[in-house]
Amino acid sequence: MKTRAGLRELTLMSASSITIIGTTAIAASLPEMLKRFAHIPHAQFLVGLALTLPALAAGVCAPVMGAIVDRFGRKRLFLIALAGYGTAGCAGAFLENLYAIMVSRFLLGIAVSGVATCATVLISDYAKQGGLGKLMGRQSLFMALGNVMFVFTGGLLALAGWHWPFMIYSIGLLLIPAVVLLIDEPRAAPADTTAASAAGAAEGTRPGPMRWSALGWVYFLLFLNMVIYFMVPVHLPFYLEQLTQGGSAQAGAMLSLVGLSWAVSSAFYGRLERRLSHEQIFVLTFAGSAAANVVLGLASGYSLAIPALALLGASLGLSITNLNTWLFVLAPAQAKGRVIGTRVFFTFIGQFLSPVLTSPLTSALGFGPGYVIAGCVLAVPVIGTQIHLLVRRAPQQPTARTSTTNERSRRVGTP
Repeated sequence: MKTRAGLRELTLMSASSITIIGTTAIAASLPEMLKRFAHIPHAQFLVGLALTLPALAAGVCAPVMGAIVDRFGRKRLFLIALAGYGTAGCAGAFLENLYAIMVSRFLLGIAVSGVATCATVLISDYAKQGGLGKLMGRQSLFMALGNVMFVFTGGLLALAGWHWPFMIYSIGLLLIPAVVLLIDEPRAAPADTTAASAAGAAEGTRPGPMRWSALGWVYFLLFLNMVIYFMVPVHLPFYLEQLTQGGSAQAGAMLSLVGLSWAVSSAFYGRLERRLSHEQIFVLTFAGSAAANVVLGLASGYSLAIPALALLGASLGLSITNLNTWLFVLAPAQAKGRVIGTRVFFTFIGQFLSPVLTSPLTSALGFGPGYVIAGCVLAVPVIGTQIHLLVRRAPQQPTARTSTTNERSRRVGTP
């Protein structure tokens, strides 16, 4: 049974790891794709859009996937989504029409939303009491390592031709037998209900009725986190070219550093959650991201850029894990699919809109000031939340005047 549980967990973690590469796996193919379709009007825009279409489709469709999960169950949708992921993803390896490739990329995004929602909800379903945070950290670890490994593999495959990186998506098809054999449709409430209740009580929340204000706050943080973070893969290559005259190899190494730091920090989330509330971890991780962006923006070379990116990756790994776990604490068992589906929506829409929202800023002020401003934006909710935490704790600490009054009352025998 332990072996089966371990293989089941490995399957779900592997499925989670392939959701992160919906947009990035073919990035290395873009220059050759542009040459192939240069005769098409607006080819540069369309080729770039083909890269980001999966994020848009995944974001738009994820709430629907969440509702399907809650209504009809996990396993069937999971299998359909994996089949769609492998089929639509690999289609680009055989298509010679740019518009057909764009359609296949949109279909891939729909499948990504199903895989991401089902895998995350199933991880929660199978979590043992008190183990949800640990599993969320492990999921984030697999996603980080998968991003580094698959993007690197995509770069190698691109050397053989722009078609080949599309074959990475065949992993979705390879996971289908494991899901058929190892995944059972959960029939009861998740095993981690007690753990979620304890965590909710620690933060003044209780799983049960939807707490829309708290959920909305976490969704906003997820969206903001993705918008700011994606300034790194979108703008960093151009920023490094300005700072150090570095090429694509240096940019790739720096992005890999972010992924590795993300992976390492994710492994420690379970220990951190046992000591701090989700709000406190948010303050810690977003403060780290804010500082990293400011330092990156002020960098004049690798001496500051390298530690800034390492800090950014470590903060990102912990913050993503924390926000996902926080959502499960707030979500009733019967609505987990919808809650996680909406999480996927805000995550991918943040990725898709990041260049739209941040490119005007970097174009007007430059990449360095853009990163500094991004860090300052992240600092605003951090400061606000820290003030809220201090105010909430203040009544619990008796003032000196109150203590003196109580002492006098005891002396004179008054109640």
